[in-house]
Amino acid sequence: MPSTRLYKNFQVSGDIAPYRIVTVDADMLATQATAATHALIGTSDELGKQPNGTVDVAMSDIPEVESGAAIAVGDPLTADAEGCAVKATANGQHIIGFAFAAASGEGEIIDYIYAPGLMTVSA
Repeated sequence: MPSTRLYKNFQVSGDIAPYRIVTVDADMLATQATAATHALIGTSDELGKQPNGTVDVAMSDIPEVESGAAIAVGDPLTADAEGCAVKATANGQHIIGFAFAAASGEGEIIDYIYAPGLMTVSA
């Protein structure tokens, strides 16, 4: 069950679908993340981009995200090309947090533990 106490409202550049991973551009406009190299700040809520050109971004606790592939509980999560969550596997990938629920494939809405950071894999 998702539980998020902090949502931040951002002006949007482009489209942002519901439950997608979000980053910001140089002008601090929210954009849908399209790569694991982006600094990931949170996930869009169930509305995505609103008609007024803004988006509410979950930035704490246990929010929800749409899966882009199969995910196991505890997997570190990063963004795919559509802003969906996939397992981070390489050094230097930005992560949004860790899966708190499993997904059997793409298109599932799952809970995750919000813990943005940078992936480090020991050799």
